[in-house]
Amino acid sequence: MEQYSRPRLRLFENRRRPRPPGLWLKPMNQIVTDSNMNDGHADKLAAAEALATQVLQVEPGNAEARHALGLIRMRQGRWPEAVALLQAARDSDPARSDYARNLVHALNGLAKTEADGGAFEAARLALQRVLSYLPGDADYLCRMSFVLTRMGRPHEGLAAAQLAARAAPEGAEPEDKAGLAYLGLGKTELAIKAFEKALERDPDYAAAHINLGNAFLQAGAADTAIAYYDQAILRHPGNAQAFSNLGLAYAAKFRFADAEGAFRRAIAADPDFPEAHFNLSRILLMQGNYKDGWAENEWRWKCPDFPSTWRQFPYPHWQGEALAGRTILVWSEQGIGDEIMFANPIPDLLEGGAKLVLECNERLAPVFQRSFPGAVVAPRLDPPDPRIAAAGIDFQAPLASLCTYYRTSKKSFANNTGKYLVPDPERGEELRRRYAALRPGLIVGICWRSGNPIVGHERSAPLPLWREILTRAGCNFISLQYGETAADIEAARIAYGADIYVDDDVDPLQNAEDWFAQVAAMDLVISVDNSTIQVSGSLGIPTFTLLSQAPEWRFGLDGEDHDWHPSIRVFRQTEAGRWDDVFEGLAKAFSAHLEGRAA
Repeated sequence: MEQYSRPRLRLFENRRRPRPPGLWLKPMNQIVTDSNMNDGHADKLAAAEALATQVLQVEPGNAEARHALGLIRMRQGRWPEAVALLQAARDSDPARSDYARNLVHALNGLAKTEADGGAFEAARLALQRVLSYLPGDADYLCRMSFVLTRMGRPHEGLAAAQLAARAAPEGAEPEDKAGLAYLGLGKTELAIKAFEKALERDPDYAAAHINLGNAFLQAGAADTAIAYYDQAILRHPGNAQAFSNLGLAYAAKFRFADAEGAFRRAIAADPDFPEAHFNLSRILLMQGNYKDGWAENEWRWKCPDFPSTWRQFPYPHWQGEALAGRTILVWSEQGIGDEIMFANPIPDLLEGGAKLVLECNERLAPVFQRSFPGAVVAPRLDPPDPRIAAAGIDFQAPLASLCTYYRTSKKSFANNTGKYLVPDPERGEELRRRYAALRPGLIVGICWRSGNPIVGHERSAPLPLWREILTRAGCNFISLQYGETAADIEAARIAYGADIYVDDDVDPLQNAEDWFAQVAAMDLVISVDNSTIQVSGSLGIPTFTLLSQAPEWRFGLDGEDHDWHPSIRVFRQTEAGRWDDVFEGLAKAFSAHLEGRAA
């Protein structure tokens, strides 16, 4: 059972799907477990299933039939049914050791399947049942450790790994799982030592090579990570996970061609590896290969840790059919900034004559309704808004999937004005009058912090860096920063006299109508990469965006323009962590902007 940690510098989570478990089988069940069953023996399996089902209809408590049908369900990957049948067989005849063994394997298969789908609590419960039959088993303690760590319970994961180490003191896997738990605890040095100990015990243990690479990648040592991934590949040339994580390391080094090659080799080794496809999509989109990038992006729904769930609507999935006169349900996904950006193609869809039903984040519903007045706009609820069922839906599509048909090349953005959302005009004018009354001059909204939990510290540009901007005369600087800002603003005031106005009546985290109206009241927005620029870009407000050296795919590899939002001008770091050249370029552009306004 190969299990891996998650690299911090990643395009997306990577974890290989475990293979189905091997089975211990009774000779009398040979028809069920024939190793050649997939080579022309499916008819025998069907016959065995029919026979077992028939027996159970006549004799529901027949343990042998339950056991046989349970084995069949295991072969079919129907793990919950297999567990129920084998548990019943075992309960009816506890003396049968083969019943107990196969129940354990069914529980293991269930645990793997649930963990693969991100249902770690269900996986934990299945493994807990296994350990009630096999207390102290090192293999299953290791699997429990992995699941607990993935659940965000690394202390318990470490305890399980330590129990496994007592049961198998010379084993490599307990050390590997302890390393994963240490990573979860943020103890990278201890994790590295544990992975190294695992490799001392088994130099060919691929998972430990990969996890050691992940630990170094998380610590920012991409070159060392690459060396460990190469070692894993040298020992196991078909290891898709090693190639995929190698791609992440290359991406961290901005070796995007190499990253693309590594992801493609991962896919060649395992064509059904969703994270490799998804990571490849990020690279292709970053390079401007939109057509292929969006195709690979459709794999996102098979990634266990993708931050959205598929909406279970009973309508055909739209595959690019003509929509004139037909009704399509488009439902939102991902974060609120993504919803705003991925709404970019909706005007194209409406121009084609589609009738639109748009399900979105509740905060955005009023803005989207005003922007697309002919649409039915419903907040995302469970159960869904009843207006959706009443709308006569012909097709459905996730919001980002519209890009597969409407944003297939840079040329497809040519007619994109970027101004596709509409704020509340009265609220916007009210706020503009308020800010204009502060003092004469340009109204400039600023954002200096990203709230991204993984790379927010890299994207944020603290206010001490803004001295040359915030001391310009003839400007009203308005904070558009969401979250707690008082300490930052007071420190800038004391340090260099920055005068930044905070409007306590506007809370972007609570009221999107006020958020959009406030941004619309600006003459210019200057912001790091966060959701504020999605708002300003969607409104067509001139925006200067400050980017870290490793920006998201949506900004491309280079250049000052932004395909999604023509009103945005990009200023890029040339060296990780250094903002000097960014603010130097920003200061010149800001001066030119002020001079242009004065003229």
